[in-house]
Amino acid sequence: MDGFTRIWAFGQWIVVGALIASPLWAGAVAPVAQQIATVTGASDSMRAFSGEAELKAFLAKRAKRAVAESLNVSYDMAPGADAAAADAEAPAAAVAAPAPAEPPPAAKADGDAITNVQTAGVDEGGIVKKQGDLLIVLRRGRLFTIDTSGGGMRPIAATDVFPGRNEPDGTWYDEMLVNGDTVVVLGYSYARSGTEVNRFDLAADGKLTWRDTHYLRSGDYYSSRNYASRLIGDRLIFYAPLPAYEGIDDAMPALATWQKGKVGAFKPFAGAADIYMPQPAWTDDRLAGDVLHSVMICDLGDADMDCDATNVLGSWSRSFYVSHKAVYVWAGLGMSYDGDNRAMLYRIPLGGAAPQAVEVAGMPLDQFSFREEGDGSLNVLTMAEGGGDAMWAPEKNDEGDMALLHLAANRFGDGGAKVKPADFRVLPGVEGWERQNRFVGDWLLYAGGRVRRDLRKEGSEQAALYAVPVKGGKVVPLDPGHQVGRIDIMGRDAIIVGSGDDGALTFTTVALDGTPRLASRYAFPAAAEGENRSHAYFYRPDPGSDGDDGLLGLPVMRGSDGGTKFLGSAASILYLRRAARDLSLAGTLDARPGQGDDHCLASCVDWYGNARPVFFGNRIFALMGYELVEGRWQDGRVREKTRIDFTPRGGGRSG
Repeated sequence: MDGFTRIWAFGQWIVVGALIASPLWAGAVAPVAQQIATVTGASDSMRAFSGEAELKAFLAKRAKRAVAESLNVSYDMAPGADAAAADAEAPAAAVAAPAPAEPPPAAKADGDAITNVQTAGVDEGGIVKKQGDLLIVLRRGRLFTIDTSGGGMRPIAATDVFPGRNEPDGTWYDEMLVNGDTVVVLGYSYARSGTEVNRFDLAADGKLTWRDTHYLRSGDYYSSRNYASRLIGDRLIFYAPLPAYEGIDDAMPALATWQKGKVGAFKPFAGAADIYMPQPAWTDDRLAGDVLHSVMICDLGDADMDCDATNVLGSWSRSFYVSHKAVYVWAGLGMSYDGDNRAMLYRIPLGGAAPQAVEVAGMPLDQFSFREEGDGSLNVLTMAEGGGDAMWAPEKNDEGDMALLHLAANRFGDGGAKVKPADFRVLPGVEGWERQNRFVGDWLLYAGGRVRRDLRKEGSEQAALYAVPVKGGKVVPLDPGHQVGRIDIMGRDAIIVGSGDDGALTFTTVALDGTPRLASRYAFPAAAEGENRSHAYFYRPDPGSDGDDGLLGLPVMRGSDGGTKFLGSAASILYLRRAARDLSLAGTLDARPGQGDDHCLASCVDWYGNARPVFFGNRIFALMGYELVEGRWQDGRVREKTRIDFTPRGGGRSG
């Protein structure tokens, strides 16, 4: 694997993409296990390996079986003498998780946040963040700060993300998070086979000072939809797949540090006692996959960036979701990528308690297929099969039955229990590239992205979109009359965005007070979405309007722009005004063509796009590449007020 892996993968997608695009803690409350036990009396959790001896015995047994199967020799799956010996030496206390310390009070969501996150108060890594009057932008291997105080805009600092001048071309810098005076940038380094974590000190005047660089061992986490990092308070929560095909030792979570131009050796911060397995895998090692799914939590406020990890074994197919209380990892059982649809759903509490699991079936589409409810229960939209939210998997899933899974909190345990048919609510199937789904209020909305046809009625034209009452009731079919490329939240309602047959980018609102109904529509001619990721969309409700009135922003590309939404090719930010649930054009803020050479040295592809609508206070901004344009509300329209261009004029680090 090398630095061209993403370009190669994208090249494989171009054929499909042409078909698709052608129409133009500080933060947890109480530990989850403690909460659930209080409510339900549940106490079961998964067992971890007691130590290195038991882990090695298990792996040796599995290797022996693999050799026997390759030679067509029968193999006894009962625990062998080696495993029994390891069990005998394991003290009972070794498999029990220590009682976690009481975490600090939950962090409050920032009402002035500028990122369209799935869960309020759980920040997601992005390309633009706000701290006070400062905007911080990550683009093409560099960090920029812009001062917006006093009603103006003034570039302050620009600095290379990578440390020193050390092989920057081996890393793709994807996500940025900000906590107080700390800016953290994450990227995947093919040269280091790990996630590069760069920390910067942010001064009150906007100056940036590199603090340190660490590497977390990981496989390539990149997903075309999901974000690898979350931030709750001071805690960086990071999911990473760790392939263990060549041995477990080189797959264990580990940390390396960059110092004086060199990267030190990876030092493991997790061991065998941090690897948990569901009960069925202890008796049938074929159910333990070759990928270590690791949830790493690092203290960003710690001088040495102390990290811990909880790990489970599974196949490469996976999806994950982060709530205020836990990280949920849905991973296939066994070693195949697709195979049968057996899977395990893991709940890894953020409070430090031992993880729990339940055996499930199928695969969610992406992170938006999950929602944890206030009582600790979980709702998940599932498909009969799929690859999860790994790179391009959500886009290519175009068939398979759909169902809504509901699990009470007490259904999670040691992994020995399975979901029941009664836990699933069978839903109408949809067919089409780029399926979409989203929980909005008391409803789940989902759609096939490109084809309006019901799988259960072959050859018939059916609704492209379904609204499912989460608490029970009749599924409501809706036909927006256009493709569905995005489903998002607009106050108490939903909005559907997609291209129509006439080449227009069409916005359709779905009112969700009572029986869902199509409420309003606006078609922007000869345009398409300029970015497929969730962060590209932002809706700012008017104060006190319940979301019925507000302003929407979304990057778009015109018919003559070319490009693709998978690499963020926006040339404009489109603004729509919503008044009494009715949509109307509020204007566009447009990029100037032909920006100069930025002398890019690293991460020179905008995998996460390059454009975002930004709202804070009463101000309206459009970030497009290296331009930041401020708009003003005048005569019922968004009109350009001023702009700045912060294109780097030379290579190398600056401050």
